[in-house]
Amino acid sequence: MVDTSDRVTVRIPPELIEKLKGIQEAKGSPTISDTIREALEQYIELHLPPQHVRKVVVELSRQDNSRLEAFVRDGNSVSVDDAVRSAVREYIRGRLEPYPPARPARREGGALAAEGAPPP
Repeated sequence: MVDTSDRVTVRIPPELIEKLKGIQEAKGSPTISDTIREALEQYIELHLPPQHVRKVVVELSRQDNSRLEAFVRDGNSVSVDDAVRSAVREYIRGRLEPYPPARPARREGGALAAEGAPPP
């Protein structure tokens, strides 16, 4: 078997190892390394979103956060992040409904101009 990965040594506190073992057992992962690899992949995905996605950080009051967590616990959403994303999407759709969709830009005489815009 050809190993195409690099070995990295990391010190992890015993409490964290126990939590990782619990996750490993719950998910049925064959090894703790597999569990850590999956966690790292999720961490990287969270902190390095695709180029077409822009991350926005929202600060919520404890009360709003508690209400969102209850919303998720009641089965209304899969996560707080997902609930916030859905709410923002719906808010934007509602606010932008009266506006026509943006038209693609076209070239006029070598210059970039929006369709319907007066010539320069």
